[in-house]
Amino acid sequence: MDRFPNFNKALAKFKIKTIFKETIEPEEILLDATKSSDLDEQRIEVPIKPKIFRIFAGIVLGTFLILIGQAAYMQIGRGDYFNNLAAKNRTRSLPLFAQRGIIYDKNFKQLVFNIPSFNLLVSLPDLPQDSVTRSNTVKKVAGITGLPEKEILNDISNINLKFGSSAVVAENLEHEKLLEIQGGINDLPGWRIEQNITRQYVDAPEYSHILGYLGKLTDSDIAENPDYSLTEKIGKNGLEAFYESILRGKPGRRFLEVDSLGRLKGEVAEQKAQDGQGLLLAIDSRLQDALYNNLQTTLQKMRLKKAAAVALDSKSGGVLAMASFPSFDNNLFAQGFSSKDFSGLLGDATQPLFNRVISGQYSPGSTVKPLIGSVALQEKVVMPRTTIFDPGQIMLVNQYNPGIIYTFADWKAHGVVDIYSAIAESCDVYFYTVGGGYGNIKGLGIEKLEKYFKLFGFGADLGIDLPGENNGLVPNEQWKQQIKKEDWYTGDTYHISIGQGDLLTTPLQMAAATAAILNGGKVLRPRVVDKIIDSDKNVVNTIEPKVLRQDFIDQANLDVMKKAMRQTVTEGTAQILNDLPVATGAKTGTAQVAGNNNPNAWGVVFAPYDDPQMVIVVLVEGAGEGSQVAMPVIKETLKEYYKQ
Repeated sequence: MDRFPNFNKALAKFKIKTIFKETIEPEEILLDATKSSDLDEQRIEVPIKPKIFRIFAGIVLGTFLILIGQAAYMQIGRGDYFNNLAAKNRTRSLPLFAQRGIIYDKNFKQLVFNIPSFNLLVSLPDLPQDSVTRSNTVKKVAGITGLPEKEILNDISNINLKFGSSAVVAENLEHEKLLEIQGGINDLPGWRIEQNITRQYVDAPEYSHILGYLGKLTDSDIAENPDYSLTEKIGKNGLEAFYESILRGKPGRRFLEVDSLGRLKGEVAEQKAQDGQGLLLAIDSRLQDALYNNLQTTLQKMRLKKAAAVALDSKSGGVLAMASFPSFDNNLFAQGFSSKDFSGLLGDATQPLFNRVISGQYSPGSTVKPLIGSVALQEKVVMPRTTIFDPGQIMLVNQYNPGIIYTFADWKAHGVVDIYSAIAESCDVYFYTVGGGYGNIKGLGIEKLEKYFKLFGFGADLGIDLPGENNGLVPNEQWKQQIKKEDWYTGDTYHISIGQGDLLTTPLQMAAATAAILNGGKVLRPRVVDKIIDSDKNVVNTIEPKVLRQDFIDQANLDVMKKAMRQTVTEGTAQILNDLPVATGAKTGTAQVAGNNNPNAWGVVFAPYDDPQMVIVVLVEGAGEGSQVAMPVIKETLKEYYKQ
């Protein structure tokens, strides 16, 4: 009996046809709700549950969103980066070197020129990556240039990608060779000609220690100057080094398009270079020529090699002339030194690269006496007309053993002298006495001598605008104990008081200290450069005189020293200067050198006497008497300079 007749009739309307049998009974449709587990075992495919479908759909959608986001980030967020990367693969940025600033003497005589030069460069990223192709390329370049393959390969292997990707293979190419190489490398990827500048110096080696030279960048140069191109030159000495940032200018860039093989196709853009600023020096080329040539002539006659000379403007501190012997030809650095030649120059026992004016440290000898004389007057150890008897020597008895007597000799017996004749005749006993004390004169003592030496500029660099200045040495009790493990004695003070012993000065310090006697007691910073100028010679900046120390000696005492130096010319050891067209003051010096029988010859002269404009100092190593060697050099120099 059918319990649900009406319901079954309704279901009959929903019978479903299949390929296996005519119809599926309505009751079978309800099996999922009542016997789903039994049915599942009998089915070929199992229906996907909604939860699994939702998980799958979420994964697909998430992956799609990630891809969309990544694409957007690549296009928008880092678009500039990838555009630049693509552009870098298509272009090369090459330096455009600025015209380096020109250097002139005080009267605008040009001392250096910029000469165009052409170099062959190799770019590591643009070389063929295939070793065989690269080797064939190197062989071809070797054939064109005449350079050994090994040398070219060495240049390539030495490229440090940390600092750059190019290296100079051949520089300063001559015109015919340039054309030959240019034609031969046109189709060779990674090779190019670069235009640069070479410095050509006038009157080398006369100005070499002043001007200096340019050199290749070292690793330390690159680390300190990351904006420099690897093929750029940098100042290595002299003014070229000291004023590098002013002379260099600001390089520009050329942007060139390359093809897939790294071959140049054409120029894309150009950023112009800014020329460097020039230097107008205090150097007077007429005085420079005269001083250099006369000193050179003296050295040749005496068969000597080492000397130094400097002329200072006593009112401003400007360097009017400077010469150091032996010198060198700084044009050789511009043309390209072989390592052998450069090693030979460095190994030369006479040290031609050494600027003796600012770096040489010497016992000043008697040239220091006008300084000590002014200090003795200032400290009232003596008065201008105080007299001391000079028998030719003084003797000291050893305080611990009276049987030991120390003798401190003069170069001759001078008799009764005051400070004027003591300077004019270079009397040692007078300065032993006022320096270390003797008899009823107490003397200055080492502490006051040290104090005033340092006030005059000894024992520290003066700050000249050239690299390599040395300090000199002002010894004292502590220094001797620390360095020599010895006590300080009165005899040490005597030696210092005549410019001997352990006292060391540079010729530049001697000139600056003497200038202070003439300019009212001002120790000035020496300077080679007077003005910074632009490429049209317009003044950009003036280097004003800088006073380092002043007002430590009264003007009256300075005037006494000035008169005493004049008396040196009229009656004393510098009478050779008497026939000059201008009145001068002077002091000679003969400084003993340990281990050398030939003393160093010193001469210090100022001119004109009535209104001192300059101080000239000359030192000749191992030459003997200053009056016989240094003074004639200065005389001939002033004679030429004042000849109108």
